[in-house]
Amino acid sequence: MITRRHIRKHLDKLSSGTPTQRGEVSGQVWEQLHEYIVKYYKRLDKGARAYADEIFDQLDASLKQKIDSLPHGREKKVLSRKLAMVRGKRSPLPILYLDTPVIENFIRQGLGQPLSGPGAANTEALFSEVSTLVKDGKLICPEDTFHREALQMGSPQARQGLDILRGLSEGLSFRHSQTIEDFQIFRALRGFINENGSVNYRTFWVDAFQMQAVSTIMKKRSSILFKGTLALAETPGARAEQQGASVPCSTRLRVRYDETALKDEHQLRKRSARHLRDLVRLGMRYQAIRGEAEKRHLDGFWAGQKIDLSVALWNHFGGKPEGLEGLISFYESAHFSDVPAIKIKRDVWNAFSANCQQGSSRVTGPPDITVLSAILPYTDMMILGPGMTDVVRDRLRLDTRFDTQIYSMDEHEMITAGLKQMAR
Repeated sequence: MITRRHIRKHLDKLSSGTPTQRGEVSGQVWEQLHEYIVKYYKRLDKGARAYADEIFDQLDASLKQKIDSLPHGREKKVLSRKLAMVRGKRSPLPILYLDTPVIENFIRQGLGQPLSGPGAANTEALFSEVSTLVKDGKLICPEDTFHREALQMGSPQARQGLDILRGLSEGLSFRHSQTIEDFQIFRALRGFINENGSVNYRTFWVDAFQMQAVSTIMKKRSSILFKGTLALAETPGARAEQQGASVPCSTRLRVRYDETALKDEHQLRKRSARHLRDLVRLGMRYQAIRGEAEKRHLDGFWAGQKIDLSVALWNHFGGKPEGLEGLISFYESAHFSDVPAIKIKRDVWNAFSANCQQGSSRVTGPPDITVLSAILPYTDMMILGPGMTDVVRDRLRLDTRFDTQIYSMDEHEMITAGLKQMAR
């Protein structure tokens, strides 16, 4: 284990031969010390880890102060997103979601099938760019259950398409959309009971992914690099040194996951899964007792299971009054009506219903809307079909509400610029 004494010795070693004024640490030494702490953080003992966290807290505060002082623009947005990643409130790897028509074009491209139309060259370039960013560990493009199952149940050529999809996702996957919706409802329910404000679902990004995907993301991106003047520590010597430096300094900060919170979430998942299993067992026993002749009586039993789970969680989190009587007040609240998977789905369907009344052709299906509604708050970018983009971005402005870049598949230059910004 590494102790404070080891860190002090390493700092003395780095500082030897480096001129300082009034004991100040130079920018170069400061940078090397942080690289050392980040690299060996898991080996620090309790005292050394507390010391390292204190340093990280000071750097976080310094960075936030500098970011807040910047004028509104792309640079400020990029750095703010990076700081959110460092604090574990946003996925450290940017998340890209591809809509069905985009995936279809990518599969054709990957299988070597010729694409027709003026956008064929753009599709080829975009497929290559996304693939490169995924391989370089700068982007994650998870699968969703709808597209994966559709390809698995298709023809042999469709299963080849699944291999193309796996090349973009590296086998990492979103949770099922219904599971994500359940977690959003749990968050809203706890926020309502605790009388908190509206929930920022993006900060709970781990809810959206299979645990394998979460673990892989954490391993791939355990720290975030800040380049340029904003990376330097707030010390008098550092600022002066940077002005005369020929190469900008940078600082790599460790991504800090709340391990206690992750354990709590794991317990919540276990409790929910166990409760559902118990309900299934109860239903099977009930069915065995009643027999096939009484099967119709099971309809009411299964219809009540989602409410039953919600009542159990309401009571577990201390909702008052207990039971369905108290839970009804939650369902009547803004906390529930603002659950993204429910609100987005409702608003998008309303918009498409208006399209149908005006004689517009149908441009999407229920699975696309269901998946999109569940995962939108957790994504950094979505590339959709033109019709879906018109509704989700141009009419409903969901890109602004959830801080997600949303582009139509034919907006190639905007997509390319957005990908470069995310990969910084």
